[in-house]
Order: sequence, then structure tokens, then C-alpha cells
Amino acid sequence: MRTNTFVHKYLKGLISKEDTVVDMTAGNGNDTLLLSKLAGKVIAFDISPEAIASTRVRINDTDNVTLINDNHVNIDKYLGGNIRLFVFNLGYLPHSEHPPVTKAEETLTAFKKAYELLSDNGYIVITFYRGHKGGLDEYYLLTDYFKDNDINVIERYEAGSSLLEPVVYIIKKEI
Repeated sequence: MRTNTFVHKYLKGLISKEDTVVDMTAGNGNDTLLLSKLAGKVIAFDISPEAIASTRVRINDTDNVTLINDNHVNIDKYLGGNIRLFVFNLGYLPHSEHPPVTKAEETLTAFKKAYELLSDNGYIVITFYRGHKGGLDEYYLLTDYFKDNDINVIERYEAGSSLLEPVVYIIKKEI
């Protein structure tokens, strides 16, 4: 099963129309569109104006999505607490000529902020694309952080056996 197929199937069981969710990396808008159908309110971030424009086209007339063109490390400027779900799809904007790439330290900072804003029994879904420049550094930094801080990884999924294949972590905040 493809990584994004796994993630989308998993998301369907985690959220409802009463929930507020955040797409930390809007990209081409695929996750944002799905989230808009499942949740009551969606906030989607991306540092790339091209990604925000692409997401805007994909979500079309959806009225429960707010798009924010900013780095996901700044989520605390826009969000309060009680977020049911955060989705990170790390790496870069597919099919872009000169895409910005997520960076390990920024992603760790964004994860820490997201975890603080997460509701009790809320979830964070992170897909690491380890094959791009800096992707393995990002993967190792966050994986070590999860282990060192007893972050509750309830599921880990890899579509292939290569170290460069994507890997998904499903994290649950249990209080």
C-alpha cells in the first residue's frame, strides 16, 4: 500500500466533524482536501506561496479551511489549544521547480509546538521522506526526540524496505 493511501485510511478513523485539525505542510492540498471532508475546521500551513495557491485550487469552494502562508514553526502565532490532529508531510512540494524543503531543526520546533497545542488523546501523523537532501537528518532527529521524550508512537508504517523509502509515525498524546 502506498504511504499516502495508508495515511488517508488512518485519518478517517481519527477525526470527526466536531474536530479542529491542522495540515502543517499543505503542499498540493491533497491532505487538506481530505481533512476538510472529515473535520469541522482545517487550518493549513505552507511556507511556499505556490503550495498555498495549489491548495486553494484543490479545495475550491470548501468553506471550513483557512490557508496560512507561513512556516509551520510559527503555528503558535495563529493557533490556540485543543487541536485534535496535526498532519506533517515532510520534504518538499512535488513537481515544483525550486521548492523549499523542510529542515530538521524547524520541524522539531514545529513538532514541539504542535504537541503542546494538541488536545488530550489527540494525534500527530508525520510522514518522513528520507530520500531528499536532509530527509534522513530530519528523520533521525525527530525519531531520537520521540525516544528520548517518551512520545507515544502508536503506529509506524513503511511501504518498502529501503532506508530511503517514506515512513509514517502515528503519535497519540495520552494524558
